[in-house]
Amino acid sequence: MDERDELGDLQMPAFLLEDPDVEILEEYDPDIPASNPLEYLQRVRREAEKCPSVVVADIDVATFKDKQTVLVSPSTGFIPAEEGFAPTVPAQRKLAAQFSNVRQAYRRHLQNKKKGKADQEPKLKLPAMKDESGWKQLCLGCGVSPEGSVEDGEEGRLEEGQGATTDNKKEGRPPSVHILITMDQWTVIQVLDFHITWLQRHGFSTIQAQWLYALMVCLEKPLYPDTAASLRTLSRCCSAIRATLDSKEDDRLAPLNLLICLVSRYFDQGDLADT
Repeated sequence: MDERDELGDLQMPAFLLEDPDVEILEEYDPDIPASNPLEYLQRVRREAEKCPSVVVADIDVATFKDKQTVLVSPSTGFIPAEEGFAPTVPAQRKLAAQFSNVRQAYRRHLQNKKKGKADQEPKLKLPAMKDESGWKQLCLGCGVSPEGSVEDGEEGRLEEGQGATTDNKKEGRPPSVHILITMDQWTVIQVLDFHITWLQRHGFSTIQAQWLYALMVCLEKPLYPDTAASLRTLSRCCSAIRATLDSKEDDRLAPLNLLICLVSRYFDQGDLADT
């Protein structure tokens, strides 16, 4: 093995320090200057060979703690389920597979609409994309005050002609294929963000679980980074609500587990999965 092989490709010399007329010095007096350029380069080589391959600085990091401005926590904020409160991993995979089938059915409805083959239904007037109050009236049956509080009944109803539907029932309107295929992707993402905000403000309900599931069906993959972040927030909120449940018979447990499962198993947020 020659000198090039010993040094490897990353440290291959530009030229070899060999000359039959020049003596290779194993030892030399560093106080005496080199007699020629080749001898000088040989000295440099000998000094380099004495250096260790890896050098680690001995630094006292404690002196920098008071200067640290950003603290990154390894915690995801996800609260693992207590024993018996989460589905098994095989059950989660089955739920993700069923969800995939629902998404495929939704895609078929969407394609039929584009081809003009969808069933003829009355034209649906939905709230404007940014109309949070209108969407809350439609989905949950209540409006949103400027402060974000819930307004039920007459006080929460929107006036006709402001982008809301005329269906102002207090219970809210469950998601339907007709509504979902009318919404474009940006509207789906915006309404999903609305629902996550409402979940944080007002808690969890069955009708909201239906809407969250339906909106996730409509999401296109790969996800936008902001959408992935929103789903992670949703999973953390659901895990926090689940942690407050006292009984496995609570009606909220199954839909909460379903949403957590879909975020982790279908939308590839594996660090938020129940294991």
